Amino acid sequence: MNKVSLTGRLTNDAKMLDWGNSNRYALKFTLAVDREYKNANGEKEADFIPVIYFISNSTNLTKYLVKGKLVAVTGRLNVYSFTNEDNSKKYYTNVEADEIQFLDNKKKEEAV
Repeated sequence: MNKVSLTGRLTNDAKMLDWGNSNRYALKFTLAVDREYKNANGEKEADFIPVIYFISNSTNLTKYLVKGKLVAVTGRLNVYSFTNEDNSKKYYTNVEADEIQFLDNKKKEEAV
């Protein structure tokens, strides 16, 4: 089974990508997910995970997926490989989201 569940904050605003000529679009963003433990200096660290969310038409969802927004993402892990110019194999990993939930409290945002 390939299922991923993450909660974290966007490190940048989501970008809308046109997926060729197929009326298919993708939202791409990076999620900062805190680790459960602290490092040797007693500080929390985070993993920065690239996320892609496919949609069937252009949407205004990008105005809600902005830097600092707390979201929960469920989906699956994708690993792609390709051979570059010097014939070395490179790997790229991301999460293909099935669902995005907004977790920020509106009242908290209005107070800022």
